[in-house]
Amino acid sequence: MSTLTLDAPVVVPPPAKPALRLSFGGVLRSEWIKLRSVRSSALTLLGAAFAMLAAGLVFASTISDNGVGNGPGPRGGMTDPTAISLSGVTFAQLIIGVLGVLVVSNEYSTGMIRSTLTGVPTRFPVLAAKVAVVIGSVFPTMLAVSLGAFFGGQAIMSGGTLPTAAIGDPGVLAAVVGSAAALTGVAVMGVALGSILRSTAGAISTLFALVFLAPGLGQLLLPTSWRDDVLKYLPSNASGSFTSVTPAADALGTTAGALVFAAWVVVPLVVAAVLLRRRDA
Repeated sequence: MSTLTLDAPVVVPPPAKPALRLSFGGVLRSEWIKLRSVRSSALTLLGAAFAMLAAGLVFASTISDNGVGNGPGPRGGMTDPTAISLSGVTFAQLIIGVLGVLVVSNEYSTGMIRSTLTGVPTRFPVLAAKVAVVIGSVFPTMLAVSLGAFFGGQAIMSGGTLPTAAIGDPGVLAAVVGSAAALTGVAVMGVALGSILRSTAGAISTLFALVFLAPGLGQLLLPTSWRDDVLKYLPSNASGSFTSVTPAADALGTTAGALVFAAWVVVPLVVAAVLLRRRDA
């Protein structure tokens, strides 16, 4: 009598799933989608661009022949035509800073930051990606607006007896590019403050006080003997050294002002990165 032998069934293992690798490019794309999908981001950026352009054109059309009036006053007895065209930087700073704050604080207010940090457990790439998309959005936009404000303002002033400047004149192009860089730096400061404080109102208030209120309060509260030595290191005064062709006589040099302003941007970012790693979402 023969015995029937059955072969053991062959078990075919399921195909291995490809390992999902988290890359900075993926985080960057995610942050870009967040930025452009929120309507307030585009409106805030457009608002800053409009304030920059409108203020420059209005000042150029209202300043009088002797350099006084509704526009910026004379510098050393002469009017700086480049400063008149770029005077909208003062107004655009606050608006563009709000954009930087909202990039972070919106996620904390909605609780979506928990999902973001769960997907990117190392956390630092999230902050780096947010900074990258803000720089990539703000700098090209504000550079184009700065050029438009400069050429528009000079065209308006050329119709009267006011002196005008050309983009090729010494220091003019640097002032135009520097204005865009200063606005971008304020936006990055907004990102850092939004990450540190996790509050839209708190971060915007802190940024407003630092950029706008501190110079005025310093003039009122600081002793005269060392007032000028302190105030020139504030972010708004430091940026004035590389956003003007003829900065104030007591201002920092162009290189020193740029380094001081960069420190105002980098130090809060370092603090934000450390706190992001140490605190719970």
